[in-house]
This record gives sequence, C-alpha cells and structure tokens, in this order.
Amino acid sequence: MNNMKEHFIKTPKTARYYIAGEPSRNTKNLWFVIHGFGQLAGEFIKQFDYLVNDETIVIAPEGLSRSYFGDKTGASWMTKEDREHEVEDYVRYLDNLFDEIYSAAGLDKLNVNVIGFSQGVHTAARWFTRGKHNFQKLVLCSSDFPRDADFEKLRDKLENANMYYFWGDNDEFISKAAFEKSVELLVSKQICFENFPFKGKHIILHEQIKKLACDK
Repeated sequence: MNNMKEHFIKTPKTARYYIAGEPSRNTKNLWFVIHGFGQLAGEFIKQFDYLVNDETIVIAPEGLSRSYFGDKTGASWMTKEDREHEVEDYVRYLDNLFDEIYSAAGLDKLNVNVIGFSQGVHTAARWFTRGKHNFQKLVLCSSDFPRDADFEKLRDKLENANMYYFWGDNDEFISKAAFEKSVELLVSKQICFENFPFKGKHIILHEQIKKLACDK
C-alpha cells in the first residue's frame, strides 16, 4: 500500500464533567481536579467534598477516551499513539470548560487551582503550561513529571503561582527512583516548586490538600 497516507480531521466531541458546589457571585475559589488512568470523574470528585463551601466549588473534568478496565468502565487522557493531537484536544477541552464555567456564573477574579492525580499529573501540568488561563496553585500527586514539558513556559507561569509535588516512597505503580528523577529534572530546569515526599502508596494526601486550600 505505497499510496497510503495519514490524515487528520477535527470533529466535535461531547465531554462530561461534574461540579460540586454551586457557582455564584459569592464564589472566590475554583479547584479543578484531574483524575487518573481508568477512573471516572463522578467518582473521583467525591474525594474532594471537604473543599466545597459557599466560596469554593470543585470541577472534575473527565478524560475524552473511555474503555473497559476489567469489569468497570474508566476514562483516560492520552496514549502514546498520536499523542500530540490528544494533548492538543484535552488542553482545548479544558480551556473551553474553564470559559464555560466562568461565563455561566458571571465569575471574575477568582483563585483558580488545579490538582492532578496519577495520569492526571501529566494532563494538569500540560494544561497549566499550554492553556490560555492562569492558576494560583498546581498540585501534582503520585506520578512522574512529563519530561517533554515546555519548561520555559512553566517557569513563566510559576512566576505568579505555586507548584507542589507529592509522591510516595512505596508507590505500587511508580518507583521511588522515577520520582527522584522527576525531582532532579525539575531542579535542573530551574523550576520553583515544593517537594513533598511521603511514606505511602499511590494516593492523594487529602490532609495536605486541606492545608493548601486554607493557604490563600
């Protein structure tokens, strides 16, 4: 098949997301929470009920690709196949979601934060870096850091934001050495961040998230 050529076409897709809390004129804080591989946003968002109050809402976007994981259905953000287009698609999707939430509630001048867990770390980091909006906090939990990130843009975005990197020394999916390499990479690229290694597995340290939420 010597005449075979690869082509691409952009097409609309319906994306699902969940909101905990009610956007209103009183809203001052948004937390976007980005789930990991094989999870669903509706279940993932339940972990963050403690963030919700009269001034704070939580938004959980769901990955654009779904599949069966054993006897359950789950979503993912990307694969290694045609990776760059998948990244472009979810950055555009998350930017559009941000715009919709802002315009629907007439919101302005908010503290906006993003949490990424597991595969969602790569998604959150790329959205923070490539997206058109600014955030106050980037919280990364239990994944290595994407080595192909645009570190120059990341440094620029972090001039007005804070980045936190949480990782467990007994993670069942990612080795301690892989986490340490990510830390070394970030340091070598002169990225300003707070490193939070902990004794534990592939989890989110919700007590630490609560403390970050109280830190205005």
